[in-house]
Amino acid sequence: MNEHNDRSRINAWIGNLWRHLQPRAAGEDPLVQVTDRVVQVADPVIRQAKGYRQVLADPIAGAMKYFQSLLETIPGPVALDRRRYYDDPTVKALFASPAELDEVLRFNPEINKLRKQGLSGEMVAMMTMLRQERSIFGHKQEGELIIRDVRQQAVSFTDHRIVAPSVDLETTREGIVNRGLEVLATVAMERITTLRANKAELQGKKEYLQGMMKILGGRSHRQEIFAAPTTQNREELRKVEQLLAEVEQELEKLRQQIALPEQSLAYLEDVLRQPDSMLAARRQSLRLDWKGVRVDDEPGSEGNDITLAEFSMEDVRRFAVLVTFTLTAAPESPS
Repeated sequence: MNEHNDRSRINAWIGNLWRHLQPRAAGEDPLVQVTDRVVQVADPVIRQAKGYRQVLADPIAGAMKYFQSLLETIPGPVALDRRRYYDDPTVKALFASPAELDEVLRFNPEINKLRKQGLSGEMVAMMTMLRQERSIFGHKQEGELIIRDVRQQAVSFTDHRIVAPSVDLETTREGIVNRGLEVLATVAMERITTLRANKAELQGKKEYLQGMMKILGGRSHRQEIFAAPTTQNREELRKVEQLLAEVEQELEKLRQQIALPEQSLAYLEDVLRQPDSMLAARRQSLRLDWKGVRVDDEPGSEGNDITLAEFSMEDVRRFAVLVTFTLTAAPESPS
């Protein structure tokens, strides 16, 4: 009964997601559109595999449910407003200056898409960033003493990106889940493309070695007309034959891994079934003073707690927070 309710809830959620993200034909199953979008990113050849939508239905629903759970780790929303820059410790910690905040909102491609659509007013989005820490030397006060040249860790944030901006929080949350699916589809695409590239490289080596075989074979035949083939020529021919056998063996292994659409489908299914090993998130808090210096280990120190979500995928780490901002309409071009 619980499993049935989960499936119904996910299907309804998927339908709501795609109603906001893109138009679809009347009566078309929303899960079909989600599946085809994922397949298009991973490998369009998968469409040739019989029953690929049925194979991917449960893995995609499970991945979406996992990404929904990650949404709870994202704090916010935080209001991005240059007028509140010095009043909001979180905004001040995330941007080096009010000018940088303005620049992020002015030049972000996704925000500009909304402007081109004629939208304006209060918007919601997720903002992700890279976090940098560097050692500096400053002073701190302990009781009545001021200690100078103390090693400290200064924190700053760079590469701000606005993700899934929309007019309401629910649509933004849906857009974030959709991004998670795209991440998984891209992981599958990288694996499939790597195998195909290796296969093409080995095929090129095989053709080269086959050409060398013809050249060396022709040379041996020419030598036999007038005299016995040289020892050097025989040794070269033997080495090429050995390399060709090794390449053919490796090529046959790759053919067994990536020759059929069903094999690409299996790679995509495998990735979708383990989203937690591809992308993880956790909340992380740090305490910063007004200069952006960490004071986590200094009880009673003057500072502000900054809480962010840390997303990790392999060796990539990005920090995220939900934000709100006011979108102004694009200026009308002079007639």
